[in-house]
Amino acid sequence: MRLEITANDVEDMKAELRATLPEVKSSHRIEALARGLGWNTNAAMRASLANGSAEVSTNEGAFLGYLQEHGFDSEPGRIARTLAKVGIRRAMALEPLLTQFGYNVYRGRSKTPEERRAEFMADRASMLGDHAADEFIQASRFLSQFSKRKTINRKSSSYGLKHQAERFGDSRHSRGYVANGMLIAAALTLGFKVQQIDPDSPNAWFNISSKMTNDGAKLALAA
Repeated sequence: MRLEITANDVEDMKAELRATLPEVKSSHRIEALARGLGWNTNAAMRASLANGSAEVSTNEGAFLGYLQEHGFDSEPGRIARTLAKVGIRRAMALEPLLTQFGYNVYRGRSKTPEERRAEFMADRASMLGDHAADEFIQASRFLSQFSKRKTINRKSSSYGLKHQAERFGDSRHSRGYVANGMLIAAALTLGFKVQQIDPDSPNAWFNISSKMTNDGAKLALAA
């Protein structure tokens, strides 16, 4: 996954790593982050972002390697989840009603407005959990195999696409559950136009092509 980041995003990622890797010395966390995002040092990262943004992808080997050189460790996927949460926060800012469910939460008839509100807040907060970040990464990997078209594609809803994303994988990437809302978040972060199907629907349409790019189709066939 590639994402354009700013110095403010780096601060968010530093806070995330502080919470998830509290045993790692602060300076080592920051240097590992820089290497995991493609820079040789934290100083190089700060200089690169001083006057703007940069497009990055994660290098887990460099991230874990630096930590291990200094006597620390981390579970696989930590740097990817940390970057993914930058994208998730952006999607949440763009769509204040977005949750893991999609738009809003399931409106059970027996629920009071207060119960629905509490469920909405909990579901929205859960979008920044590790499992949700993994779903976002998988959805981003799938959606990046499609090009954008000028008009909204009403033949492909987020709910249908999320099932396709669950089946998409290759020898390097495992398959797994993808929540409807996390696929919508991935689409927003990747720059797709997103349109809620109707005010009561949790689902969305996108300006997404009907077919994968050639590279994406090859990946799907090889899976």
